[in-house]
Amino acid sequence: MDNKIVYVSRYIGDDWSRYIDWCNFCTLQVLKSIPIKTMLKSRSLLRIVTAGTVVSFYIYSIISQTRYMSATLFQDYSHYDSPQQLNESPTYTQQQQQQINNNSLPRWLSDYFDWHIEMRKKFPGDTILTHPDSPGVLIKACAYKCGGLHDRLGGLGWDLYLANQTRRVFMIHWCIPAPIEYYLVPNKVDWTLPYDPNTSITYDGYATDINANSNNSSSSSSFAWDDRLFSNTTKSHIHCDRAVGDWPGLFDGYVEYGQGEEFFESHVDIALDRAKNGDYSAKHKKILRYKVLGVDQRLEQRLLELHNETDPIAWSDAFPAMFWTLFKPAKGLQKELDETFLHMKISTPFDYNAPPFYALHARIRHPRGHIGQEILAKVTGNPDKHGLLWDGETKRFSIRIAEHAFQCAQKKHLEKHPLHVPQYVFYADSEDLVTYMGIEHDADGVRVRNMTGVEALHIDRQQGHPPESYYSAFVDLFIASQAS
Repeated sequence: MDNKIVYVSRYIGDDWSRYIDWCNFCTLQVLKSIPIKTMLKSRSLLRIVTAGTVVSFYIYSIISQTRYMSATLFQDYSHYDSPQQLNESPTYTQQQQQQINNNSLPRWLSDYFDWHIEMRKKFPGDTILTHPDSPGVLIKACAYKCGGLHDRLGGLGWDLYLANQTRRVFMIHWCIPAPIEYYLVPNKVDWTLPYDPNTSITYDGYATDINANSNNSSSSSSFAWDDRLFSNTTKSHIHCDRAVGDWPGLFDGYVEYGQGEEFFESHVDIALDRAKNGDYSAKHKKILRYKVLGVDQRLEQRLLELHNETDPIAWSDAFPAMFWTLFKPAKGLQKELDETFLHMKISTPFDYNAPPFYALHARIRHPRGHIGQEILAKVTGNPDKHGLLWDGETKRFSIRIAEHAFQCAQKKHLEKHPLHVPQYVFYADSEDLVTYMGIEHDADGVRVRNMTGVEALHIDRQQGHPPESYYSAFVDLFIASQAS
C-alpha cells in the first residue's frame, strides 16, 4: 500500500480537476471489476460507486496533507550543487524552474527578476561596474552588527523594491560571520558580487574557482574588488567592514537606523530620486550600499498607496517564491541538512509518504517575548544578550510558555491530522529550555536539535568562529520551512 500511495501522490496535482480525473479513473477500474449481473442491480452499483468515490477522496485527503507539507515552501535541495561559476547565470532543473514559476510573484517583482538576469548576462563579470551603459548595483551589505537571519533576510521585499525603484542590479555581501556564499548560493538570480578574474575562493570546504571555464569572462580594468571583502576568516571582518565603508550609501545623509516617520514618509523618496536622477545615479556612482532594516507594514503601505499593489510580499505566497528564486543551500549546508533530517528522524524534503510535523519556536529572551514578566540573565545585564537564567521564576515562566505552545500544537494536530502520529520540532532561544522540552516530551513526539546545552551561535553577536559553526541557524530555518 505504501508504494501505491507514493505513486498516486506523484500523479495527483494541486488542482481539483486532476483529482476529478483520478476519481474517474478509480471508478472505471471498479466498474471493470464488477460482473454484468451485479451491474444490472442499480442499487448495488450505486453503493459500489459511492463507496469507491468516498475511499478515493479519503486517500486523496491523506496524500494532499503530506504533499502540501513537502511542496509548499521547501525546495528539493537534494539535487542542488553550488554553482562553479558564481557570476554566471546559475543552472537549475526544469522541475525547479516549474516550482518557482508556479508560485505567485507580483508582476513587478517577476519583471525585475527577468531584467536582473538579462543585465548580468549583458554585463558579465565586473563590466556591471565598469561599462558606461551598465545600470550599476545596489548592495545589501552586512559589514558590522546586521542582526540575525530575520533581520538580514526577512526584509527581502524591501531590498528588491529599492533595487527595482533605482533600476540597479541587486547584490548581497556579508562580512560577518562569513561571506554569505558559505551558506546560501544563487538559484535562479545571481546576486553575488563579481569577483576578481584571478581569484580562487574556498567556501564550505569546497574550492571554488570563480572564473574557471567561465563563459562570462571579465575583462581587466582599473576596478578590482578589495581582497578584504572575501576573507574566509571572521577574525579579519574588521577589514571587510572598512572596505564596505568605502562605498557610497543609498541613504547617505539620512538616519538609516532607528528610522522615524520622516524617514519613511520623505527621506526614502528623496534617496531613490537621487539614486536615479541625481549625483548618486549610476552615471556617477556605480555602487550604492545600504543595510536598512525593512518594516513590513511600511512596505505594504507604500506598495498599495504609491503603486496600487495589493501583494504585501511579507506573509504572502510571494515571499517563499522570492526566496527560492534567489537562494539555495551551499554544499556544506546541504550536507548538514541531510544529516540533520536523518538524525532527527523526520521527513526529508519531497518525501511524499512522510507524516506531517510541526515546528514550535519559543522566543523568551527577546524583549517582546516576556512583556509584563521580569526575567533574569545568567549574568548581570540583558537576558537577550547574556542568556537566560535557568532558575526560579525565570525558569518557570519559560516552561509555561513552551508548554502552552506545545499544547496549542497538539490541539492543531488533532484538528488537522488526527490519523497521524504527531511529531514536533521545538526551538527556543534558551538551550536549557530546548533540553528540558526534548527530555520531558520525547515520548510525545518532540524532537530537538540541541540536547547538549551547548549554545547555538548567533550569526551577529558571536564572532570569531569558523564559518561552519554557524550552520545551526540556517538548518533551523530550512527545517521549520518544511513543517506542516
